[in-house]
Amino acid sequence: MTGPAATIALVARREITTQVRSRTFLVGLLLMLLVFGGYGAVFAFVGSQTSESSLVVQGQAAELRADLQAGADRRGMQLRLTEAGDRATGESMVRSGEADAMLTGGPGSHQLVGRDDVGAGLRALVTEVVEQRMVNDALTAAGADPAQVTALSAVGVRTLEPVDTERGQRIGIALAVTLLLFFSVTAYGAAVSQGVVEEKSSRVVEVLLATVRPGHLLAGKVLGLGLVGLLQLLILGGIGTTIALATGVLAVPALLVGMLPSILAWYLVGFFLFATLYAAAGALVSRQEELQSVTAPIAVPLLLPFLLAVAILPTDPRNTVATVLSFVPFFSQTLMPARTALGVTAWWEPLVALLIALAALAGMVALAARVYRNSILRTGARVTWREALRVTPGRS
Repeated sequence: MTGPAATIALVARREITTQVRSRTFLVGLLLMLLVFGGYGAVFAFVGSQTSESSLVVQGQAAELRADLQAGADRRGMQLRLTEAGDRATGESMVRSGEADAMLTGGPGSHQLVGRDDVGAGLRALVTEVVEQRMVNDALTAAGADPAQVTALSAVGVRTLEPVDTERGQRIGIALAVTLLLFFSVTAYGAAVSQGVVEEKSSRVVEVLLATVRPGHLLAGKVLGLGLVGLLQLLILGGIGTTIALATGVLAVPALLVGMLPSILAWYLVGFFLFATLYAAAGALVSRQEELQSVTAPIAVPLLLPFLLAVAILPTDPRNTVATVLSFVPFFSQTLMPARTALGVTAWWEPLVALLIALAALAGMVALAARVYRNSILRTGARVTWREALRVTPGRS
């Protein structure tokens, strides 16, 4: 028999060849491109719909146009102002959706009119401008200079760290990395368990184990599918980066280039962690129909960090829960690269998290190998975790 390394490489090569030549690989690649393209289109559409607010001013409220525009500029809002000749015309524009709201009335009687609601940002802007105009009028009536009062009450802003001018780029990269890692680990981790069940139900595994040790077969299968997933990840990442650079979405390619080694390392660690778990779960059952029930719990440690990375980190990159979980195996493969992309990690944090994940991986490999060895040849009723984890002499 050949050496362990050669045997594992042979099994891995078989998995790579089978997967890459299959129609499933190409279809999966196209589907993921469509999914990510759909995500990008939705985000772009939502951004285009929400980036600009439109306001109709009518009557004496038209005097506030300059103040409203200046206030919007200070807030970073895109505001489109239109003046209506009468209240009925303004209300018609709001009702038809041509404008988000109408500001009418004069001092002491201003009214903001919306179709069914007025957005919080637009409401806050109009309230601020109207209040400031009332204060200025009161100061003028009292003989004070509003500009002088404003200058004396101004509060300077100083940051302890330099402003990150690339924050938008970092958030985009973090979200893209999170999505790619999540979908790739999920898809190819599940492929490992499906492949184990197919071989077990068709008795192909009995032929394979006549010449290959169970541990070597498991390692080769996981390694092969992991490399196929990495290939797909690189293809998707390359296409996405090219499109982002061509359209101007990504203006600082050095950010992504600097993240590439980290992305590859975390993909491999995360995939092998979950793939060994998927393989062990697949060895417990003999039919595809039973697979969902044993692999469903694995989705929890996959989904939770994904949700944290997408919903919380872009607005709160130093979130305490996300920071702590980024050091915990099964969570770190998603959260740590996202935090790194956002530029909020110290140099040692990814290194420590990676070492912890590698230690966990070593334990998972030993655990999965035992489960696989004790379960892969048992057909019929589902094997319990207790039976699968028992210590038995034999081949490894």
